[in-house]
Amino acid sequence: MLSKDQRDQFSEILEELGKTLDITEKQYNSAVQSYNAVGSWLSSPDSTLAPYRPEILPQGSFMLGTMIRPICDDDDLDIDLACQLKGKNPNWTQEDLKNKVGDRLKAHGTYEDMIDEEGRRCWTLLYRQDSGNTRERYHMDILPSIVDFGYRMILEKAFSVKEFEDVEQLGIRITDRDDDGYKWDTNHLNWLKSNPFGYGRWFFNRASLDLEKSFSLRESVAPVPKYQNEKLPLQRVVQILKRHRDMMFNGDENKPISIVITTLAARAYQKETDILSALMNVVRGMRSQIEERWSSEYVKFIKWVSNPVNDKNENFADRWQQFPEREDSFFNWLDEVEKDVNLIVSKRGDLRLIKESMEKPFGKELIEKSFSAYGANQLKSRNDGLMKMASGSGMLGSTGITVKRHDFHGDES
Repeated sequence: MLSKDQRDQFSEILEELGKTLDITEKQYNSAVQSYNAVGSWLSSPDSTLAPYRPEILPQGSFMLGTMIRPICDDDDLDIDLACQLKGKNPNWTQEDLKNKVGDRLKAHGTYEDMIDEEGRRCWTLLYRQDSGNTRERYHMDILPSIVDFGYRMILEKAFSVKEFEDVEQLGIRITDRDDDGYKWDTNHLNWLKSNPFGYGRWFFNRASLDLEKSFSLRESVAPVPKYQNEKLPLQRVVQILKRHRDMMFNGDENKPISIVITTLAARAYQKETDILSALMNVVRGMRSQIEERWSSEYVKFIKWVSNPVNDKNENFADRWQQFPEREDSFFNWLDEVEKDVNLIVSKRGDLRLIKESMEKPFGKELIEKSFSAYGANQLKSRNDGLMKMASGSGMLGSTGITVKRHDFHGDES
């Protein structure tokens, strides 16, 4: 059983780990500036898209506040964006819409040189690939989509009120090259439906606390999200789990995908207010959040991780049937992360052993930075007279006898 001070110590260390995983405010603001510029170019008066008022909005981990730095300096940040058009030419197919967005990007001299090969659903812009500083590199995946007029009002309402039940209203229609009607179907209501903002609303409902260390949900989405210095426990847990995944698989294409990790973590989260409790309970509870449902396609029961805003129709683990090694990888990772968290917690009371136990699963350099920041915080607390020593254990924390500031020259102050 952990004491309160031990639990607080672990949570402070994990908070510093999360902060070390965060992208910098400079990186964040650079990305926001870039996607706003793309939105302005797509919607400028001379654009064929202008009548449909295209707007670029973040989705995925950039919106959820769970983005982490890559483990390798050679990797760049991946930022997911939705390009939303309020309607379209009635004769446009998915292929037409996607090409219109692509053609407009290519008409910009700078973007033309930055466009990567066309993806299944997205256009990708590669930023600062020639920079000597690899941390300045990032790429943006831009998903063309259709929304109804009035969508922005619904979106802002969804992220500014406490209760918002009808997340179906947040759905968007997207282009998908693998869809049967990609080249011929002009009715966008038949196109593949996605709901990244409904998912975001669900995630923040799961993450939010009554004890608000929080920020406005609305600020996370639109029109320009603010950089978050403070994160909720669930956001930190997702970041830590993703880092563990990245270290374990190191680029392996069969690694567990982020949407499965994020969804299971959010479902297992029980509003714990400290990061350690949240992490331990999430790791223990993720497995039980995986369902088994009958599949008429495969004529058997299959593992199912449902999209919380499309529960009946979308399984985030659908590729496990085509690639069974991905299912194996996920459960191997789950076993490993549970073992590593238990090992770290078993070293309670000994900072040196805690640090050593965290180096392999999270990376030595990252842990060095995290413990350095933790140590600096402890020193500041001591100098400010906030550090106390627990009677009995002698552990430094927030309760017990005040540890007096010392100048190491024989005088107390």
